Amino acid sequence: MAKIPTIASEQLKQPGYWRFIATFTILLMAAELLLYVAGWIQQHLWFSLQDMEIGSIATNTTLALTNGIFTFLAVAGLFVAIEWRQLRFSDFRARYRDGLIYSVTALAISILVQAIEFNLLRSLGVQPLFAVSDLGPVLIAFPLAYLLLLGLMEYWLHRALHHYDFLWRFHAIHHQIEDLNAARSYSHFGQDVIYILLITTPLVLLIDAPQQHIMLVTTFYLISNYYMHSDAPALSFPAPLRHVVADNVYHHQHHTRDVRHIGKNYASFFSFFDRIFGTQYMPKDGEFPKTGIDGYPPVASLRDYLSRPFGPKV
Repeated sequence: MAKIPTIASEQLKQPGYWRFIATFTILLMAAELLLYVAGWIQQHLWFSLQDMEIGSIATNTTLALTNGIFTFLAVAGLFVAIEWRQLRFSDFRARYRDGLIYSVTALAISILVQAIEFNLLRSLGVQPLFAVSDLGPVLIAFPLAYLLLLGLMEYWLHRALHHYDFLWRFHAIHHQIEDLNAARSYSHFGQDVIYILLITTPLVLLIDAPQQHIMLVTTFYLISNYYMHSDAPALSFPAPLRHVVADNVYHHQHHTRDVRHIGKNYASFFSFFDRIFGTQYMPKDGEFPKTGIDGYPPVASLRDYLSRPFGPKV
């Protein structure tokens, strides 16, 4: 595998508050626009599929695949552009090719699994326990409450992925990644399926269609997976904000090879969950450690990516 260039130390200067605000305002606006485009494409594709008289299951699956893959490529591309610019637009293939291939593969498989599951639930007449329209005055606090619940569920699932050998087999694929970046934030599709079964499905069965009521906060959560794994210092948060929300500097400590910090920083959005449950290491600005697993090389091919969790124990 080609040598991935590292970012020079003089590039590790943290942005000031105004630059940070401007950067993320532009990113959020761009992400919102891209999500609007994805919705427009999905709507027009739906009309085309209806004209072709394709069955509802095939239609819904095709729409989900198209929307998911387009959204990944578009939103991740925002962060890739910033990272790549710092490297003066060089070594794109070495930095991003494997991440793009494995991410799209995991996304396609997990979307298919989710489509099958949701179609089965619909065929059985299963309905969400609550609808957003039933919340009344509670709707005002709903976005924050929903994100807190989601963050708490993700925190404990993440700890479980590290604690139980069977789950770690799938999660280790994510931790073997060396030289993390926005596109190299992929997981094994088996982990994504576990996430669907243990987090997505319970939340869907709890309350119906919350996304439209979370609005911009939803976009912020959606893009968090990409900026957390980005190695671009320009995307790092000012230090005080890191005590509330996890950024790329914070999350890189979770992937470190340094044994002193292994088992730290599980939170995927709200960093204070780590503080509450005693798993927090608060890094300094510009602290991007080496990542990966000693004695466990990165996956070498698509076949290796698909099959490794089912091979010898890590």
